[in-house]
Order: sequence, then C-alpha cells, then structure tokens
Amino acid sequence: MALSATSGARLATLALGALVACTGEIGDGVVVPAPVGEQCTSTASPGAPVPMRRLTAVQVERSATAVLGASAPVTVDDETLFAFKSNISSSVDFVGARGYLDFAEATVAGADLSVCTSATAECNAWLFDDVGRRLFRRTLGEEERARYQALFDAGVAENGSLEGARWVLEAMLQSPTFLYLDEVTGTDGYLDGVSMASRLAFTIWGSAPDAELLTKAEAGELASPEQIRAEAERMLADPRSAGGLTDFVDQWLKLSRLNDPDARPDLEALGQDTLAAMRSEPVQLFQMLVNEDGDAAALLTTNMTPAVPELASLYAADVLETVDGRYSLDPARRAGILSLPGVMAALAHAEATSPTLRGFSVLSNVLCSPPPPPPAGISVTLPDIGPDATTRERLQAHFSEPACSSCHQAMDNVGFAFEGIDWLGRSRDQELGKPIDDSATFPLDDGEVTVKGPSGIGAALGDSESAARCVARQWVSYAGGIPDKTEAKCLVEQLSQDVREPGGLRAMILGLVTSDWYRKGPGGTP
Repeated sequence: MALSATSGARLATLALGALVACTGEIGDGVVVPAPVGEQCTSTASPGAPVPMRRLTAVQVERSATAVLGASAPVTVDDETLFAFKSNISSSVDFVGARGYLDFAEATVAGADLSVCTSATAECNAWLFDDVGRRLFRRTLGEEERARYQALFDAGVAENGSLEGARWVLEAMLQSPTFLYLDEVTGTDGYLDGVSMASRLAFTIWGSAPDAELLTKAEAGELASPEQIRAEAERMLADPRSAGGLTDFVDQWLKLSRLNDPDARPDLEALGQDTLAAMRSEPVQLFQMLVNEDGDAAALLTTNMTPAVPELASLYAADVLETVDGRYSLDPARRAGILSLPGVMAALAHAEATSPTLRGFSVLSNVLCSPPPPPPAGISVTLPDIGPDATTRERLQAHFSEPACSSCHQAMDNVGFAFEGIDWLGRSRDQELGKPIDDSATFPLDDGEVTVKGPSGIGAALGDSESAARCVARQWVSYAGGIPDKTEAKCLVEQLSQDVREPGGLRAMILGLVTSDWYRKGPGGTP
C-alpha cells in the first residue's frame, strides 16, 4: 500500500528521532570504566567516568519550554541511581519512543510558529540557527541541516511552511542529539566548549544552555577554570538556577514522597498550593543560603526560612516574626533544612511519624552511612504493647529484639530527635497525652552525641565533618550523574572543607564545576 505524504513525513520524523533513541546507538559515545586500585593524591583528576546520559524527563520539559515557550509532560520513566535520577544505562523501548513522540507533538502544537507563516528565509533561520542550535546545544552541521531542510521542504509540499516547521520541530524534539548528552573531549582530555556549556547548564539550571552561554562556548570562552567560574556565577544569579537546585535538593531529601499517593494519601487534603509550598520551601532555603554566604552548618541549623504564606498555618506559633520576606522560627522547635514541614512530612506516614524513616534519611543522605538492609524474612511490624504506647515506646520495644536492634537502634535513635514535629510537619508537645521525648543518642564522627530536638541534632550535624563530607559527596554525585568515584576522592575532601567555611555552599558548587574531575571527559589525563 502506498504511503501518503503525511504518513511518509511521520515515518521520517520517527526515523530522525524516536527510533534512533530506541536503539541507543548514538554518536561515538563510549562508556569508559572507572579506574580502580590507586587512590588519588591530589585534586587533579583523569576526569569523571561519566557515561553518556539521557536527559531526565524534567530536563527535557524545561529545555523545550526555554527554547519554544511551550512544553508537555514527558511520560518516559527515569532511572534512579542511588539518590539521583541519571539515565546512564536504561534503554528506550517502543513505549518510551512513543512517549517522546507524544511529547514532541503536544509541545509543537502549543508553540508559537508564527514566524513560519510562509516558507521564508526568516523561518529557516529561526528553525536552524536559533531553535535547532539551542535544542541540540551546538550549531547544526551541514549534512545535518540538509536532512532537516529536506524534511521541511516535504512538509511545505504537503501543507505549507507551518507544516514543514512542525515536522522539523517534532523530529528535533525526538532526536538523540537533543535527548542525550553526547560529550566531546579535545586532545588534552578536557570537554570542548559546547559540551562544557551543556554540562554546566544541566547542573546549575537543570535545563539547556541559553544563547549567551553557547556563544561563549563557541568562542572558546569556557576553556579555563576562571572563565567557567565567571559563567557559573552568572548562572547562579539567574532565576533559572532554581531548576538545578530543585533537582538537587528535591531528590537529595526525597521530597517526591509528598506527591506519592501510596506513601502519603492523606496529604492531598492540604490542597495543591500548600503541598507545592511544602515541596519548594527546602529548595528556596538552599538557594537563599547559596546567595548569602551560607555554609553547611547554616544549612543544618538556621532558624530563618523564606516566608511562604501557604505554610503559615503549619508553622503556627513557630513563626516568631516575619522580617524582609522571611520567617524567623522558634529555634527551640526548628533548626535547619531537616526540620522544615515538607521534609518532615515526606519522612512520615499517614497520621503517624516515623523516626525510622527520618533516622534512615539522616544516616543515608546527611551522613552517607546508611544502615544495612533488614535480614530476609524479618518482621517489620511494630509490637502491640498497648493502645497508650507512644511511637517511641513501640519502636524501643521493637529494637530491643536482637534481630532488629542492629539497624533500628541506629536509625530510630537519630529519628527520635524529630518527634516534636508531626506527620504534617507541625510542632507538637504531646502524643497520646504524654510529653514528647525528643532526646537522641547516636554515634557521630569518632564519638557519640546526645542531643535534644531539631536544634540539638542540627547543631551536632552542623559541627560534623562527616555531614559536611556527605553534603559534598551528594553534590558531586548529582552533578556527575553517578555516585562519586575514586577519581573524586580528594576533590570531595577539598569540597567538604570548603563547604564548612563562610560562603561554603557556593564554594562547593563553584569548586566542583571548575575542577578537573568535572571539566574533563572520561579517559583524560591528569
């Protein structure tokens, strides 16, 4: 059966985009295995062993919005590698390819294509020199441009220049050149300018580079650490930095649980505005501290937070005053990012706190020392010790059992420090008519600490070398798309020292993006 021109163009669109993405055979990207054995002795590095990565769904959506002013949901699942989303090994099957096709069609349907009301030079320049360059994060090659020009011409012949523009844009939005970070290194092992621009943009903005960044990259102005630092400073000052910081903080603290109806079916009753505010406040606090010379200790101890009206009822009397658009919180009840309502609610169950979840999060995400998984076949049901038993009493009975104590004693004894904050993130003084006991004793660094409440655990973690090192490791893992490796060992140590100094959060971000580990592609030389 003969194909119509429209059907043929649809197949051409698929061939240029989604079906290529489906094979995984893209460019000359090679996964270089991480070196093993010898530990690094300086912050010089052969480069991050970063394999080719497919953009996450939200990075695809943000990029389309930035370039075309329109986007649609991407229904393709992301791979999660430890704490962070990083599509380094999952392939795109037929369902995923169809998801990208649906995304491309819906995005283009919502885009303003008025510049292409006729087959003019202006339309071609917009498609290839503006949109194509920004979606592909580099200038199109001659053969590449010729292929898209042929697709455009076929669309024009079918139904005019708007149809040609639609076909080209749908193809570009499904192309592996758009969907994957195919990074190129020079003979010196360092990423070339456009690869560096892309890596920077997706780290700091969580989105594609803008035209200014690409122009600097193509002019050779992203070659030195000083040039990269200056550009990273510009990008951090841009409101778009909320994208990259959201990707980091949101995944680091597992805030997606707030929108998981299986984990927290009760939160929907709070309303979407309140729920969105609970999820965004930790990011806003992190960004505030980055912009105001905050360090790791401030992140874990501050009693200041951006004033978010939707959260006023959850904070209630914890807000002592509102000054310059910020809440000053009762330091006896709130201290640092871990005590925010959204974080506490994410680490709880419906109508019940969870010292276990909260303690596990601190050990895993703030101290990078997760407890081992429970033995196979062990019961995780809390013992019934009476209707008047508090959460703490039930858990203490649970971990008094030998099979449970090795894990639960560590986790729960950390989580008890947050028992003064309930499952919705509200402060409380009692449970079942009994006073809350939020004291906690647990190992930290080379000793053991006893703390009380969020302020106590925040102060202990704020003084901890282990916590500072873990924050640095989490940032390296997020920015590299992989858990930190041997190659980054000395870099992590340096960043963990930097993050403890005034301005340490910003220094950590800038220190990473200007490092050899970040600037070099796989297989470079120190």
